[in-house]
Amino acid sequence: MIILCLNCGGSSIKYEVFQIHSNEELSLCRGTIKRLERDDATLTQWQRGKKQEIHVPGTSHEQGLSLIIQTLTNNGPLKGIQEIDAVAIKLINGGKKASQTTLINDEVVAALEEFSNITGVHNPPALMAIQAFRRILPSTPLVGVFETTFHLTVPPSHRAYGLPSKLVQKYGIEKLGFHGNSHRFIAERLKTVSPHSSKIISCHLGSGCSICAIRDGKSFDITSGFTPQSGTIMSTRPGDFDAQVITYLQEKEHMSWEEINHVLLNQSGLLGISGMSGEMWELEKAMRIGNDRCRLAIEVFIYQVKKALGAFTAIMNGVDAVSFTGGIGENDPFIRKEICHQMESIGLILDHEVNTKARKETRISSLSSPAEIWVIPTNEELMVAREASKFLKDSKECI
Repeated sequence: MIILCLNCGGSSIKYEVFQIHSNEELSLCRGTIKRLERDDATLTQWQRGKKQEIHVPGTSHEQGLSLIIQTLTNNGPLKGIQEIDAVAIKLINGGKKASQTTLINDEVVAALEEFSNITGVHNPPALMAIQAFRRILPSTPLVGVFETTFHLTVPPSHRAYGLPSKLVQKYGIEKLGFHGNSHRFIAERLKTVSPHSSKIISCHLGSGCSICAIRDGKSFDITSGFTPQSGTIMSTRPGDFDAQVITYLQEKEHMSWEEINHVLLNQSGLLGISGMSGEMWELEKAMRIGNDRCRLAIEVFIYQVKKALGAFTAIMNGVDAVSFTGGIGENDPFIRKEICHQMESIGLILDHEVNTKARKETRISSLSSPAEIWVIPTNEELMVAREASKFLKDSKECI
């Protein structure tokens, strides 16, 4: 089975083509289009160790999807689009109405549309991809792999919000959890490299962040909630804060919900505190030359991750392994060092020399550390392909 996996963001599209037969999973090629709608938009594709780069100025999301198909058939592993057996799209937020891996139908589309206002970075680009591939490959199964699927095992007491039950039931308002494909990958990978670890905390740290408590391979709690905006502070999103601040701003600044949404999605988080950037590497560079606001932003980030680690260790009654993944988690030894600093009380002791050099899958804890600490590059595309393949296989067996 050949599966095309898509991950559509606000300004980029990531894709990968997998060939899956029983237990064999082979990546035929992967690529990305970055900086959509800009003059410096670029498509980059990797195949058999070779890289090709094409400048595609001004390319829109829809044009980008067509360009991906052209590249895969003209310069890639496919002779024609008819070789694609399924298209799997990573989906973020369909609320409780659409939370599991499924064939994409009108009901799924309606759920994504309903949550587009509060998941504006993710849902609209995914909807564009769905519409495009319904036209491009109308007879090919279109599978939605939701971020929320992995978190369906989170207990009700960890999900519930203290809101009126009528509103909760009417709108499905509860903790849904996100980055599920990444956290599932970490859980499965640690089962291989650290099979004795049953209590795991997975830290997905990037422009978006979430921290997941995983017990016996299943999601037990997650910092993100009803939307991907909650949890720890992120690049341009604030994470958790007093909800009454919103009504206060509405009163004092006469802000509409659209304006509030824009502030929460695009002007807050590390960018909001620093006033300069939401990129961690830029904040660290500015901190080193004395920028106190950038220092504060970094300290808030570190504090909130440490707080989540402590809380999740408490609810699981211990931790066997902590994993760092995502753009920051995989590539920033300084942030990992600061997060693990003075965390001996929960069993985390870092090997500083190994941590400094780690850029791929590496155990970075000291030999004396009661809990293991890992850097594990995530592979969300593989998990999307794996989930889609399993779903299609199970669907055929049920017919």
